[in-house]
Amino acid sequence: MMIPNEPVSRLRSRHRRARTIAMGTSPLTPLRSLLGLGLAVLAACVFLMTGLARAEETPTDVPVAVSERMQEIISAQIEAFRTEDAEAAYAYASPAIRMRFPTANMFVSMVQRGYPTVYSPLSFAFSDAAVTDRGPVQLVRFVAEDGQLWGGLYTFTQNDEGELFISGVFLRRQNERQI
Repeated sequence: MMIPNEPVSRLRSRHRRARTIAMGTSPLTPLRSLLGLGLAVLAACVFLMTGLARAEETPTDVPVAVSERMQEIISAQIEAFRTEDAEAAYAYASPAIRMRFPTANMFVSMVQRGYPTVYSPLSFAFSDAAVTDRGPVQLVRFVAEDGQLWGGLYTFTQNDEGELFISGVFLRRQNERQI
């Protein structure tokens, strides 16, 4: 259909758009394909790395005394955060964490900013514990102040005297909210 007094360049542009729609392609199709391929490769890499990590860290049963001690340490650290006792909270951190955060105030500030669910949970409960090649781990279920459920994996290191220290916390938001 020709519209009177419409420039030829506009007609060509309209024709290209109609052809693109009819053929189901767009100028962005190659970019989308490349992006899709990149995401697929990334997903495959994550899948393989997760599988390799699991193969290296086959969990074994954790002795009851170790599990109880991990739970005591986690509870005490969360209580120290709640009462704003930075020194007590810092005392449960591993030497590697203390090297990264040389003062108790720096450590607590990092937890407040990066781990608000750990710093001030509405509630928390312990789940499974295991011993991996890298040390003992404890799963914790958190309810954040906004009602969001979180899963936390606490990792621990042990010094020469057998004392346990928190070496890391990995949080993952769950897809539910607590009522």
